[in-house]
Amino acid sequence: MISRICFVLFLAPCVLGNGDPIDPETLHNVFGYPQYNTAASNVATTTLSQVLPVQPVNSTLTDPDYWDVDELPSAAVADYDKFDWVLTKRVASNSNVNFLISPLGLKLALAILAEAATGLTRSELSSVLGFEVDRHAVRRKFSTIVESLQKKSPQYILNLGSRIYVEDSAQPRQRFAAIAQQFYQTELTSINFHNPQAAAASINAWVSNTTQGKINNLVDPDDISNMVVMILNTIYFKGTWRHQFDPNSTKEGVFYTTPNQRKPVQFMRVKDKFYYAESTKFDAKILRMSYIGNKYAMYVIVPNSLTGLNMVMEGLSTLRPEMDSLHERLVDVTMPKYKFDYSSELDAVLRELGVRQAFEDTASFPGIARGQTLAQRLRVSRVLQRSGIDVNELGSVAYTATEIALANKFGEDNESSVEVIANKPFFFFIQDEATRQLLFTGRVSDPSIVDGAFKH
Repeated sequence: MISRICFVLFLAPCVLGNGDPIDPETLHNVFGYPQYNTAASNVATTTLSQVLPVQPVNSTLTDPDYWDVDELPSAAVADYDKFDWVLTKRVASNSNVNFLISPLGLKLALAILAEAATGLTRSELSSVLGFEVDRHAVRRKFSTIVESLQKKSPQYILNLGSRIYVEDSAQPRQRFAAIAQQFYQTELTSINFHNPQAAAASINAWVSNTTQGKINNLVDPDDISNMVVMILNTIYFKGTWRHQFDPNSTKEGVFYTTPNQRKPVQFMRVKDKFYYAESTKFDAKILRMSYIGNKYAMYVIVPNSLTGLNMVMEGLSTLRPEMDSLHERLVDVTMPKYKFDYSSELDAVLRELGVRQAFEDTASFPGIARGQTLAQRLRVSRVLQRSGIDVNELGSVAYTATEIALANKFGEDNESSVEVIANKPFFFFIQDEATRQLLFTGRVSDPSIVDGAFKH
């Protein structure tokens, strides 16, 4: 599978806003962060999973290819992915077409942006993202996420890159630069945005390199001619299925794009042991397909009826508990090969979710723009993600580039098996099992479509 995503956020001059303090309980309800403590911090060194029931009932039958015996997953101590599900649900509600986004890519970029913000601007970002009031706790949590993603292994490739391009004439605070480097592994790089041709070429070369050539033209000279700062992060993932599909078994079949419309597509098939659950609440099947190394996995939710995906998407925020019933068994999987590109403009979505002040002339980002004069202030003017995915018999490749740009305002055995047949629209996500972070979320409505866009 191949997937790619790019996120663009533009900022322009603004004024300091003073908001009322946010109730910690409200923040907890929005994002679910617990108070950070020593016990929680130890989680960074252990392997976490999203659910307890993925452990075989008989511990002597533990499959070491899924989990090491001494590192059996336990229930996560923090449910801090609510923003990811809300974002996914909102993007999905705009249409019924294929889509692919990187909640983690957007969240990392916004987290760095929040570090530079003050007043109401920061309060809104923190509330929507679900951050704790304690900045140190948030930083430690993201440091853990970044550290998890940067772990190297010969069994998979996960490249996480993060960089902040700063106009030569701008002088971000050293404190902000230090925080970006220490907790987000993000380096500040000077660049001459007044030479947009050269700047665009330099930025695109870095993005292309970090995404293995999957994203080649993230920006053009017109995009960055009036920029002051651009925050970029990229994620490139390449994994091989633990249970690969036999290419010789791939054959044409019918995919129902709607109850009355169907298309011929190539279907892959594999029969092996997977973690699986039948959800009565969603009237759907949940399948966990791990990659070699078991640090990452794709989850596929296939409704039982041709029109059942809407119910799944509407209830995404309550999907996690349904995964408590995952258990290992023999599953006969039939899934279409699919490959598509997707672009999404997310500024309006963020406004609807509550990030409003950041888009106004009264926004405040003193960590990046020193001083409080109108000429020195910034506001968000655009948020964009570009993505792509390619799923085949051998595995998956996923890649994402997230950009935040700041510009001035002028600018087999005998065991019985079950079947999972994905011959109708279905939902999927790729997850880092250690931190439960959603690298990618998406919907396949038509495997034959290769391009899509979301604008709102």
